[in-house]
Amino acid sequence: MKITNLAGAAPLAVLALCLLCSGATARSVLDDLNGLEDTVVDIGVEPAAHSIFKRSALVEDIMGPLSRNVRQVDEKTRSMLVYHHMKILHSILEMLLGGNPRVDIFQFINWDKTIQIDQLFYVKPKTVWEARRVILAARRLGMHVRATGAGHSRSPLYVDEGNIMMDVRDLQRHDGPFMELNQERPGRDFKTVTAMTGVYEVELNEFMTKEGVAILAQPLNDQETLGGMVAASTHGSTWSAPTYSGIVVEMRLLDSHGRLRRFTKEDHPMIMKAASCNLGMFGIMYDITIKVEPTFVVKAENRFVRLGDLMLNKDALRAQVTGSFLTEISWFPFNKISDAAAEEYSRTGAIPDDWSAADDTVWLRTINRAQQSEYQGQTILGPSYLPTKGSLSGGNVTGLLRGRGAIDIAKKLSPKSFHYLVNAFPVILPPRWGTETSAAFMLNIDNSFDRVYRAFNFMISRSEQQIRDNGTTPMNALLPRFFQNHECFLCPGNAEIQMPNDSGRTLVIDFLAPPAQQGFYKAAADFVEFFKNEKVRPHWAKRHDNIAGIIDHVKDVYGSLLPGFSEQKRLARVDPCDMFMNSYLIAIFGRSQSCY
Repeated sequence: MKITNLAGAAPLAVLALCLLCSGATARSVLDDLNGLEDTVVDIGVEPAAHSIFKRSALVEDIMGPLSRNVRQVDEKTRSMLVYHHMKILHSILEMLLGGNPRVDIFQFINWDKTIQIDQLFYVKPKTVWEARRVILAARRLGMHVRATGAGHSRSPLYVDEGNIMMDVRDLQRHDGPFMELNQERPGRDFKTVTAMTGVYEVELNEFMTKEGVAILAQPLNDQETLGGMVAASTHGSTWSAPTYSGIVVEMRLLDSHGRLRRFTKEDHPMIMKAASCNLGMFGIMYDITIKVEPTFVVKAENRFVRLGDLMLNKDALRAQVTGSFLTEISWFPFNKISDAAAEEYSRTGAIPDDWSAADDTVWLRTINRAQQSEYQGQTILGPSYLPTKGSLSGGNVTGLLRGRGAIDIAKKLSPKSFHYLVNAFPVILPPRWGTETSAAFMLNIDNSFDRVYRAFNFMISRSEQQIRDNGTTPMNALLPRFFQNHECFLCPGNAEIQMPNDSGRTLVIDFLAPPAQQGFYKAAADFVEFFKNEKVRPHWAKRHDNIAGIIDHVKDVYGSLLPGFSEQKRLARVDPCDMFMNSYLIAIFGRSQSCY
């Protein structure tokens, strides 16, 4: 929803602007960067520069009700208060920004309708100067700014109501191409790719394929942006490769003073340990440089095996996962019943007495390096997608029979195909709005795979029992994934979060269902409770904030890593006054104590 009729706010906005104009034009400050002066990137003078004005007491009066006492009134009254003050601020923002970028008041709903923000300011800058102008205006008005891209996060990582959401997908690099391959150099004996934060993974994959390079792990779909994947440490399922955060070697971002800053892993290792998974708290990421590898041809295989022979067989499971470059396992509950039993279920809702989850079919997708003798004379294919028609499971089939539909769709894929590496990863297009949401939790993998087995058994048993009890399932799909840990303060796949007999890898329990599906949220909460003493932690970007006590649990699991992150953020001097925070993150990390 976009609101454009704001004429009623004009008189007060003009008065506010007159008071704002009484101050001097703001300037960049460097005196707070002792020892980090070399991190500031000179971006020169903006073409057709705009003035930014000092903050006045009147603006404090305007902003006050947005942060004080509004929760003490009913929702309708609160919403009207917020909108009234946003109309005033909208006019001020438009004047401060000079029309570029445009400012709209939006109602924001993310892709699966699990996050709704009634009213926020939405901007979509195209240049570094436009983005800086937004930050400087927000600084003068005491507002918060947070970046967004494709809007895939299912958790409250978005900006709070009444503040500024900056869409970074149109940002163009002012001093280079949108994507660029960098050769080896002294101190870096590997190639890198530098790309703008708003680039989609599908675009990045096309670029890497053309340049003959690859990364070793990617998520299940290719419609996410680079900045979002880095900020929340998006994972793949490659046994010996980390998340996106683990391959970041350099980053440029706009801090809360509007300065373009450059941090590298070589020169600022501890700051990068925080910035590589920053949940948006380090500022507006501008471009990101990642380590890449020479590409190679891989063989992608799709097989269909009995669940009990893989997911509930600890030895077989361990051999499969540790023996493959990549293993993706997908279970769609209640898929192994006969046509006659399916027809009977459709008529009566009866669950066959002889059905067992252990007998269901599991879709097993593996990727391994191919030998030249295997692919010689074969067509090297581009990306292949599961034709799910807008759902991650079941296609047009609804209800409990969705599992059968999902397996039938998966079986349409070729049993074996050859690809350059990055084109073998994405296999499922994202669902259409509101189709399904995802909850995901992570556990350390022990060398014996006992914890993996117990996690699988918990979710499988939970689903089987609910199917037998009332003919419903808490999930449409269970998608466990496996990847390598690395050092990073906030990464869920964290080398510093350890358990006995640790393998240095992380298990992801990711399961899908519509948000209102019976048992979905309860299963997530019970899983966290069951494994709370084994350092289970949520995927930052997936659904988890509805679980009672989750913030205290996150604090307990991450322990000293949270203040460690905050300390590096403070030392980097990127956001001393919490411009890039929101209420959810403040509840976890607290407020900064060094605002200037």
